Amino acid sequence: MRIYIYGSPLDFTLSPFFQEHAASLTGHHMIYSPFQGEPGDFEKLLRNGECLGANVTIPFKTEVLKLCDRLTERAGAAGSVNTIFKADGMIIGDNTDGAGLLEWLKMKGTPLGECAVLGNGGAARSIASAIFEAGAQIKIYARQRHGWEERFGRLYPLSDWKDECTTVNTLPFPVEGKNVVNIGYRFGEFNPDAVMMLALQGWLASKRWFGEKVVPKEQFIAIAVSHARAQTNKELIFNLTNKNF
Repeated sequence: MRIYIYGSPLDFTLSPFFQEHAASLTGHHMIYSPFQGEPGDFEKLLRNGECLGANVTIPFKTEVLKLCDRLTERAGAAGSVNTIFKADGMIIGDNTDGAGLLEWLKMKGTPLGECAVLGNGGAARSIASAIFEAGAQIKIYARQRHGWEERFGRLYPLSDWKDECTTVNTLPFPVEGKNVVNIGYRFGEFNPDAVMMLALQGWLASKRWFGEKVVPKEQFIAIAVSHARAQTNKELIFNLTNKNF
């Protein structure tokens, strides 16, 4: 059986390593394969009987909406899909990004009464949706309006942001601040917030494919973290080798 990850670029994705590792511990024999190509070709893979589902990353999270026969409530609210699973012969789109981040914020005891979200791209919408459902008051800071922001909070110019409350940074670069949660994963760097969000959204995705027959959350996190650290060490070794030779 196969599970795919669809996106571009995929050179440094961690998902194949920790997903196959975790699945093997519960007796699931599957191959987790990167795919880069056209949406129509991706749909053919999804409808193949050997396919259990997929993860979707940039820039296709909104593109795959039209490939799904049905959306979960949170995928519909997020307006994007990062997890695809199959049930009753249908392709179902889900979004575990915001839910994964919310799991991590709860684990680390981050207050959610008032939150800011930096950026308003695809990831920001799923995150704002999840935090809004958790009861937070949200301010969204961005350079331009996309139209969905008022559904979950109020929109402000990016230049107006101040480090005054829990802030989730979805921008493609890190932002400094004592209240900032930077969720952008960068190859060769171990950012706990980004790695933990990646691990927890991956764990929630695995439950869509395998039901309750998955490793416990804490074990899944440990597996993902070990692979993230290994990748960081690989980059360090590569840099040292280049310098020495």
